[in-house]
Amino acid sequence: MKMKRIISWLILAALAASAVSCGNNTDTPNNETSNGGGLNDSDNTSEAESTGRDSVSDGLPSKNYNGATFTILDRTEYKYEFQAEEETGDLLNDAVYKRNLAVEERFNVKIETFTLDSEWGAQATQFNNTLRSSVMSSDSAFDLVAGYAATIPGLVSDNIFFNWNDLDYVDFSKPWWSELVSEELTINDKMYMITGDLSLALWKGMNCIFFNKKLADNYKIEDLYGIVNDGKWTFDTLSSLTKDVYQDIDGDGKQSDADFYGLVLGRSTEIDNLKEAFEINVTKKGSDGFPEIVLINERSIGAVEKLNSFIHGSNGAWMPEDDAQTKQRVKIYNAFFEGRAIFYTATLGKSEELRAMTDDFGILPYPKYDEDQKQYHSTSLDEFSLFLIPVDAKDPEMTAIITEALCAESYKKVVPIFYDTVLKTKAARDVDSAEMVDLIRDSLTFDFGYVHSDALGGVGHKFVNWIRENNNNISSDYDANKNTYLEKLDKVLEVYR
Repeated sequence: MKMKRIISWLILAALAASAVSCGNNTDTPNNETSNGGGLNDSDNTSEAESTGRDSVSDGLPSKNYNGATFTILDRTEYKYEFQAEEETGDLLNDAVYKRNLAVEERFNVKIETFTLDSEWGAQATQFNNTLRSSVMSSDSAFDLVAGYAATIPGLVSDNIFFNWNDLDYVDFSKPWWSELVSEELTINDKMYMITGDLSLALWKGMNCIFFNKKLADNYKIEDLYGIVNDGKWTFDTLSSLTKDVYQDIDGDGKQSDADFYGLVLGRSTEIDNLKEAFEINVTKKGSDGFPEIVLINERSIGAVEKLNSFIHGSNGAWMPEDDAQTKQRVKIYNAFFEGRAIFYTATLGKSEELRAMTDDFGILPYPKYDEDQKQYHSTSLDEFSLFLIPVDAKDPEMTAIITEALCAESYKKVVPIFYDTVLKTKAARDVDSAEMVDLIRDSLTFDFGYVHSDALGGVGHKFVNWIRENNNNISSDYDANKNTYLEKLDKVLEVYR
């Protein structure tokens, strides 16, 4: 009866959230947050071949939880990460179903989800408020939270989550966890959020650059894969290949969504990812192990000037100015899909839709800042799931064990389907692009200051704003709000101290 009462209260909160956000529905074609669709047995009738993943033991003890319910608070937009009631022939759904079933049978638990809307803005705020109220009321409604990476960090300072490092049975050295996230988000041996193979949105959201092979040949662009492998895929290289490529197809004398471009790019995380690609940090750990804001330096100033000159000073690059993010993304997607752009910045998940494209396409990592930079880097769209354990979870040890098991089974059963079968084999179209996907995945990087940007007053998103606004006076702009950022950072770090 207690759980029914809790769920009834939460449903009321969810309905209130829907009422608040109903005027902000951004459901449009080709929305980045879509499941991708179309992954069924007509596409591929066999499961991914064994890659040795099954041989990696999770080392978990034998436990019988006597049919206990394990409840995950998840998000409507990403419910495909956890919800699969039966096998339907959809490859991804069936892999999630088999993963859940394997864990349920192994530990005698019943996995359930409670789902709330959590897109940017009012919905995300309501999601956080609902979770906070539940935990502070000690309802023990949720065993695990799959939160919105861009906004859930704001709750950490409320001290309502367990420190993952205080729990046994979760081994972050295992291949199903993101070790880079673990290292970046661990401060003073405390880590409240983590992500890994349990979040398919993490892998679907990895940023990349697509290129049209036919157009690349037409413009006599040399072997792009070779350029990447030789370490010469830099921003200057991308700029030189695209800045003069433009055709005013509709003849209106200005850039429009009917024209032809060298590069089309969005105005949001597509720009944010350049910051990570160029090794520009929002925060870096100081000698005491605590993050410090380091955004303003010679490298960031030079990068902003270069990007603004390229994007705003040449016709070859097009960044639509629509207010709605989804409209921008639809426009640049259509330009590439219809063969009106050589290069296109997007997420790897978009390759599922691009399979219907007439021209063949290839996949590249984001470029390095210059050839002196040793590695390529990418990050993921900030909508992936970060996993947290509420302090009122009814059995924290059970949560740790079931979460570890789910993530391990995702590594073994779900990621091979999405990554190897759906993405690399079906969508990448060539061996070289498949190797580029491996490179992108291996180069994933994260920044404490960017992950916590919302909680830090938006400092992690200053970079993209400077590009949107064609603003090169970044030092003075940062200094105008510096004290606010530092105060908020100090507040965020209190729970770690």
